Amino acid sequence: MKHRVLNIVFFAALAAVILAAPSVALAFDETTSTIPPFSEANCGYCHEPYLSIGSGVHGNYATTTTKCEECHSVHAAPAAGTKLLPAATITATCNTCHDGTQGGGVYGAIAARGLNVAAKHSTETTNVVPGGDASTGGSKTMSFSGSAGTLTCTDCHSPHGSEIVTAFPGDRQRITGMPPFTLTKMLKQKPGGTATATANYGSDWCLSCHQGRSSALSAVHNHPTESKATTSVPFTYNRAAISTTDAVSSTTTYGAIGGTNRGYLMVYPRTAQQSGHLPICQQCHEDNRYVGELVGTGTQSDPATWTGSTNDGKTATNNPRFGTFPHETTGYRMLVEATATVYYDDLCLNCHPVSQLP
Repeated sequence: MKHRVLNIVFFAALAAVILAAPSVALAFDETTSTIPPFSEANCGYCHEPYLSIGSGVHGNYATTTTKCEECHSVHAAPAAGTKLLPAATITATCNTCHDGTQGGGVYGAIAARGLNVAAKHSTETTNVVPGGDASTGGSKTMSFSGSAGTLTCTDCHSPHGSEIVTAFPGDRQRITGMPPFTLTKMLKQKPGGTATATANYGSDWCLSCHQGRSSALSAVHNHPTESKATTSVPFTYNRAAISTTDAVSSTTTYGAIGGTNRGYLMVYPRTAQQSGHLPICQQCHEDNRYVGELVGTGTQSDPATWTGSTNDGKTATNNPRFGTFPHETTGYRMLVEATATVYYDDLCLNCHPVSQLP
């Protein structure tokens, strides 16, 4: 009887300690979470209030939060020079939460669904940038933040949410049954350590590293793209001329490319909103999908319906299925319409109808 009483007292005391202890993730007061599924003992631990700030443990630090320890191991870092990260590399640390093989991240999500990765931005393995040389348009070696100067996650993303681009709606279905959020994706204004800041995600953001792809370079022949080099107020991912509706239409309106397939078709003759503008990089390079067709002589567009019913490619019929660009895609050279090994005329005919070819 005595031992039974002692056991009851012991476990009661243990329960009190557990209840008084902080939760596993300490970034937010999860008891204030009211928006499903961001509730206590759920995503609210790291992401509440996700809908309003979208930074989770990566921003909005204050004296009352303990976000630092979610990513930094103060007394148990595996090696010197890793900024007290719990894993040996920056990419490995990011994959602690963003591991696509588990269906919750980017790298690995495609292979986990049984498909082949056709193109990707390789991390911790290379520092060679295709089209990075502004003088020749060829490849260029750059110094990045990863192992031995290779490209890593923090060369494009700000882990602390500082100096990031303006929020924009993307394609990725992050939570089942909810539309894509308008987020910054923690993209740096100066990716790759470039000297010039880019406030909005678009061609100029890509040109920070792929400088040899700029249309301002007369000696290099690439497909013309819209940027500050071609016009003072270029289109961006957040604001471009897109088809008015998913139905057959000859009109356009200003809108975001993300969360729709209406931003990949350009009718001919061009509409008033399209006139004087070139496509941005992301109108050809994005998550692989079927964008629709130009109708008849090209004077009307028939965009494909955008669908995103589940996250991370779980539903094969989604269009696009994955939302992992520019990390990795199922399309050749990260082209929006392509097989894993080649692209066909259909990609070009999204903007250049056969009736208008010279």
